[in-house]
Amino acid sequence: MRTLVLLAATSLACHAQAPSPDVLKQVLSKTLLGLRPEGYTERQVLFQSVTANPKKGAFYPFTVTAIIRDYNPGYPPNRYYGTTCVRKMDGWIFNLSPGANGQWVVDGMMTVTNTSTCTDNPSAGVSSVPLATLSGTPAPTGTPAAAPAAELHIGEWACYGTGGRLMAGMGFRLQPNGAYVDLDNKRAGRYTHNKAAGTITFQGGFLDGQTGRSLKPNSFQISNTVSCEPWR
Repeated sequence: MRTLVLLAATSLACHAQAPSPDVLKQVLSKTLLGLRPEGYTERQVLFQSVTANPKKGAFYPFTVTAIIRDYNPGYPPNRYYGTTCVRKMDGWIFNLSPGANGQWVVDGMMTVTNTSTCTDNPSAGVSSVPLATLSGTPAPTGTPAAAPAAELHIGEWACYGTGGRLMAGMGFRLQPNGAYVDLDNKRAGRYTHNKAAGTITFQGGFLDGQTGRSLKPNSFQISNTVSCEPWR
C-alpha cells in the first residue's frame, strides 16, 4: 500500500534548507504510528539508519532501515495472550517533498509484509519480544523543521477520475507567465498560484472557476474524484 501523508509544521522559516534525516524520522514515524493495525495496542518505530540521498526534482529521497514493533494483548480471560510482531524495513526509499502551509509530504511503501515475524506472547501483559531487546532509536520529539511552500510544475498536466482513469479533454499546459491553454491551443485562460494556501485557481478557458487544492509538487485535487498531475 502506498500513501501520501501530510505532517504540519509551525513555521515557514528556512525554506531553502534541505530536510535533515531527523525531519524524515519525525514525519515517517508519525505516519507509521497512525497506521497501527487494528487490535494492536502498541506500536513503536525504531530507526537504525537514515541516509539522505541527492535531491531529485522537488523530492528529497532518504534510505531508511527501521524496525516496527506491534503488540497485541489478546484476551487473557480466554488464556489468549496475543502476539507481538516485528517488521523490518531494510534500505527502503522514502521521499519528502514540500506541501502546502509549511507541511512535509512523505511518499513511499508503508506496509511491511514479507519481512514480518509474529510470535505468541507467553502470558498476560508480557510481550514475546520486549521493546528493550530491539535495536534502534525512536524519532526525535518535537515539531519538524518547516517545509517550503510547494512549487508548481510548469508544462503539461493531465487529470484523472475515479480509479485513476485518464479524463479525455482535461489536459492543459501551464505557462510561466500565469497563462494556461488546453492541449489543442484553443481554450486559454489564466491561473493564480497561491503558495501559502496550496491552491491554484483558474480564470477563463475551460477550467474557469475551478480551484485545485492540496497542491503538491506532483498533484492537486479539483474535487474528491478528480486529481491532476504533470503528464509523464
